Amino acid sequence: MQPFIIGLKYIYTIYTALVFVILLLITFPFFMMLALFGDKSLLPMLWLCRFIALGLMFFCGIVYRFHRNPAYTRNTPFVIIANHRSNMDAPVAAISCKGRVRYLAKKELLKVPVMGQIFKVMSVYVDRSSSQDRRASVEKLKRYLNEGDSIFLFPEGTRNKTDQPTIDFKDGAFTIAVQTQTPIMPMIYVGSDGIMPNKRPLLRPGIIDIYQLDPIPVAGLTDADIPALKQSVRALIEETFLKFSSH
Repeated sequence: MQPFIIGLKYIYTIYTALVFVILLLITFPFFMMLALFGDKSLLPMLWLCRFIALGLMFFCGIVYRFHRNPAYTRNTPFVIIANHRSNMDAPVAAISCKGRVRYLAKKELLKVPVMGQIFKVMSVYVDRSSSQDRRASVEKLKRYLNEGDSIFLFPEGTRNKTDQPTIDFKDGAFTIAVQTQTPIMPMIYVGSDGIMPNKRPLLRPGIIDIYQLDPIPVAGLTDADIPALKQSVRALIEETFLKFSSH
């Protein structure tokens, strides 16, 4: 029975990969056309990303189950963070965020031929080359947030491939939140690593639960408060993840 099940997983993985490629081919011309309009095309590009995520749900049986928080509204900018346990978290991040969102990315992605133009519209990065570049990056983030855009990033900085609820959080999300005085919106993704595990990336259909927690205010906090803020938010995310993943 075990080889039969593994065989089915291989077939499903190939099928899902083909669906994903077809969705990319369908949307790619629209991404490229919209990239010509710069920041004005952010929202339509986000709709295309959500279209791809919904396509995976309808054609591949990957269901997103929302546990919404009324405090999370599309008109309020947040620094949005989420745990990161699987490559499947990428479409989840697209479908779980409302309104205008920019995703924190590595600066190197902006240099990728063709795709770099798309990343320039949808992504932000913090240039750490010098103190002057860092200040300029923070000012740019402030401008986006003041214009109503939220910023999304995974505070762990990479996928968690361990059996622990999270791995060490980086300072980035909390530094951005404190220096721009923007509340943090924590989200918990439960089930994505069951659909696409890290150790053997064979896919299977299933449900991904998306929990939107209460926003965390940072008004009045300074850089000196970042370590304690980071520790308390990580503890909250770990506790909540363990609570819901055991159901």
